[in-house]
Amino acid sequence: MQQRDSRWEKLPSGVRDRIDGLLCSRRLLEAIWLLRSEGGLDPTPDLHEAQLMLGRRSILLAEHGLVDPAAPPVQLSHLIERAHALSEPVAAIEALWDGDSWGWFVVLVAIVRQPGREHRRFDERALASIRRGTDLRAFNGEVPPWPEAIEAVEKGWAVARSLGVPFHFTNPDAPDIDPPRWWDAQAD
Repeated sequence: MQQRDSRWEKLPSGVRDRIDGLLCSRRLLEAIWLLRSEGGLDPTPDLHEAQLMLGRRSILLAEHGLVDPAAPPVQLSHLIERAHALSEPVAAIEALWDGDSWGWFVVLVAIVRQPGREHRRFDERALASIRRGTDLRAFNGEVPPWPEAIEAVEKGWAVARSLGVPFHFTNPDAPDIDPPRWWDAQAD
């Protein structure tokens, strides 16, 4: 397997092997930490450089079928079942953008009528995380549309309809870090 990044070749072979193992099991954050702490590169790659370097390496490993498969899509029937099984009364279903070292994804949550960390009357219960690729899609011009947002809207509406509650997704068109939440529009 060839790697075009000359900095990759400068890493000790044991470190390269350990990084590959982490990347194959989709543990990018740990691989970045290992690269920066034990890679011995001078200068040490900053977080952005490390993410790009290991992102390219991940693509190469995936092209050779070495990366663990992504989790299968969550089934609508399973989401509905999970939402109906909650012990607290559900007030709404909400979709939220979130992100990690691989990129953006959408989290579907049930807003329940119970005091929580972020609101005095409501809390949230996770139903699913939906990811359909890495941030390399943005650099390659493949998004928008964001397929995880499209899926979250379809499944979120269906779950909300099954419960007879509203569905809320502030910005399905683009990732948003701190959007207004459903409960922000609720009268105290």
